[in-house]
Amino acid sequence: MSRYSARTNFDLEWVERWARRVNEDRVLPVHGRFFTNRFVLGVDDTEYLIEVRKGKIERISEGLEPNDLGYEFALKAPSSAWAKFSQPIPPPMFNDIWAMAHPLHKQLIIEGNTLPFWQNLRALTWMLSLMREV
Repeated sequence: MSRYSARTNFDLEWVERWARRVNEDRVLPVHGRFFTNRFVLGVDDTEYLIEVRKGKIERISEGLEPNDLGYEFALKAPSSAWAKFSQPIPPPMFNDIWAMAHPLHKQLIIEGNTLPFWQNLRALTWMLSLMREV
């Protein structure tokens, strides 16, 4: 038996619970006060467009429409990788997005305009780590 539990469902309801947790956080408004962007969170073949304004998630939409192509960057990984990443104590190589994106591991793909990704990295990694509390 593994000491790691595995989440299997990353549907819109789960993403909305994560967004509520992000918006309730007291630290993120400080780190993310300049984080205003649109990015895609990809889970298997499902893509969620996340709209962030001043460190708060304002809107989530499931699936990309032709008019949604104005996002800056995308973080895409299989649900098995997100399941390990979002555990309270993630296993090795799933503890942060860099470990998941490492060329030897290749669980996470970062695409698009990486400039806003780098500019908001601290807020983004804090935001993603809150997945562990959902």
